[in-house]
Amino acid sequence: MRTPPPSHLGALPKGLRLLQRHPWQVLGLAVLAMLLSQLGPALELAAGAGPNPLFQTIFGFVGLLPLEMYFIPRLQAQLDAEGLNSPLNPLASWGPAFDGRWLPAFLARLGIGLVLGLFLVTGLGIALGLGLPIGIGLMLILVPTIVLMTLVGWAPTRMLLRGDSFLSALKWSQAAMARHWPRIIQAVLAMLLVVMVYLGLVGWVMNLFIPAADPEKVLPAVLRLKHPAFWFFNLTGGLLNLWLSCALLALYQRLEASVQPPAGA
Repeated sequence: MRTPPPSHLGALPKGLRLLQRHPWQVLGLAVLAMLLSQLGPALELAAGAGPNPLFQTIFGFVGLLPLEMYFIPRLQAQLDAEGLNSPLNPLASWGPAFDGRWLPAFLARLGIGLVLGLFLVTGLGIALGLGLPIGIGLMLILVPTIVLMTLVGWAPTRMLLRGDSFLSALKWSQAAMARHWPRIIQAVLAMLLVVMVYLGLVGWVMNLFIPAADPEKVLPAVLRLKHPAFWFFNLTGGLLNLWLSCALLALYQRLEASVQPPAGA
């Protein structure tokens, strides 16, 4: 009887162990995430934008851009070099290698994210146009989006950590996922479950602090900027984001080890 391949769920606790390697650096990045998250409502006030989900999303993305664009990928490159010391990301020179790779990798991730976001919004619009409930429409679109994202989504990581070109990284991502997608999807869905539980807990606690808030409406920027609960949850959300990034790094390393044998083997 053929032994089934091991699960990749171990990437979740491995992500936590990766965070523990540099606790002060991680805490500093979490504080930075908290401050950058509050930059979103500050920009809304400066622009004179009223409560609007579109403006909230745009300004929130702009506020977190430095973290997602530079600081988190740099942490991933550092942890990868410390853990594997790969010839393509050696511990002795990971910094210069990162400096030469981070911008192409970010642009690739941004492009993939925009395409997937457009696909998600278009699919949801079609589902709603057919009269399907929002929950069913989201599930019908979300699952294929996750599959597509995991199929091509490793390309930016490959570019960042191994220096591949965009096309080479896409080919590697597709070839790897074609053989190992069930375990990768399982791990990604487990990570999403953690995020959903966290968001549910945040929503429950926020209803206790702001019971008069309408969940169907966007809270005013002044309230999001001044209320201490938002600062606290932006800090914990930053820690969750860092854990997710480290768990995805651990997941990539597991996938890479199963696709390519270790050096010298």
